[in-house]
Amino acid sequence: MQKAHIRFFGLMVSAVIVSALIVGVYAAGIPCGTGMYDPATQTCCQGQVYDDKTKIVPCGNSCYDPSTQSCCRGQIYDGLMWGECKGVCFNREKQVCCEGYPVNGSRCLSTCHGVQFNPDTQSCCNGQVLDGRYWGACGGECYDKMTQSCCNNKTLEGPNWRECGNACYDTEKQFCSQGKVYDGKGVMFCAGSTYDPGSQSCCKGTIYDGFGYQPCGDTCYNPKTQTCCQEQVFEGLGLQPCGDTCYDPKTQSCCQKQVFEGLGSQKCGDTCYNPKTQTCCRGKVLEGKQDCQY
Repeated sequence: MQKAHIRFFGLMVSAVIVSALIVGVYAAGIPCGTGMYDPATQTCCQGQVYDDKTKIVPCGNSCYDPSTQSCCRGQIYDGLMWGECKGVCFNREKQVCCEGYPVNGSRCLSTCHGVQFNPDTQSCCNGQVLDGRYWGACGGECYDKMTQSCCNNKTLEGPNWRECGNACYDTEKQFCSQGKVYDGKGVMFCAGSTYDPGSQSCCKGTIYDGFGYQPCGDTCYNPKTQTCCQEQVFEGLGLQPCGDTCYDPKTQSCCQKQVFEGLGSQKCGDTCYNPKTQTCCRGKVLEGKQDCQY
């Protein structure tokens, strides 16, 4: 019996010694690269000790904090918006992935024969990307619309050239009438007479004071103050057809192809009546508001 107590006591002592050794080992730390770390409060990543073990993740040959950084193709970038675009890392806050290429800005750019360009600052002309927004094609060449003109597939210096028949003219010094170029500015021909297009109009061979006259039947009208309805000119705007004439829907009514003064005229037999001041009784119009006796 005494020997059994001695053995039990010996086992207890051994357990205490082993526990002390384990605690001592952890207290001393665990190897990490060339140093030691405490697994209770630290972490070891790629041979380096970090104090916050909850925010360290391997990335390539290093480590990063996924709460403030990104890992892309084994490289660490500050910020959370980094991604991959066809094997290239890009910042999604400042760039977009377009057809496998990172492009600065918030949208994909246009392409010019497979090459991307920015239409806000560049132009695509005949398969070339040119700096500036105002380049255009002229025949097989490119021209600057701000300083040049394209006329009959030819590039001319100056922005004011226009076509006139088979020729070209400079609107600052010449004018075009009936396919011919004439020297002088601000004068044009109208049925053999000259007029000033800056203050007059030519319509159906007649010169009118004012801009924008247009044909209406055998004459012309000013669409700013008149209406062309059924090839007739009426003073005022917004007139509409009614039978063989026209009416103003703001002050008149069209009923049975006839124009009546006032609004709201309605059919009554073969004619029309105003329900506000008249009565329709068995196809006849009675003056005043009356009861129709059947």
